[in-house]
Amino acid sequence: AIESTTPAQKQKQKTNSSQYPTSTMPKKCAEAALSLLTCMEETECVLKDKKTVSECLKDEIESEACKAQRNAYYTCKHSQLNMRTRIRGVRVY
Repeated sequence: AIESTTPAQKQKQKTNSSQYPTSTMPKKCAEAALSLLTCMEETECVLKDKKTVSECLKDEIESEACKAQRNAYYTCKHSQLNMRTRIRGVRVY
């Protein structure tokens, strides 16, 4: 008997054979994101006002304490989209 596999089953077999499981795939900006999240969790906005981190990030005054981490995360995400950075690498001044 001939076994027939659907295209969806073939795709699933291809994705399961990758080096990393889908849930633990490494992200380029994960370290910067974790640093920003940790910093924001320690702000008064989250601790005293009991707001979520995303609510506090929208308010620039509340997220002033984590400006360096926020800028690092923005730069990392921007470098993924910027073709010049992807081809030539990060500029060093």
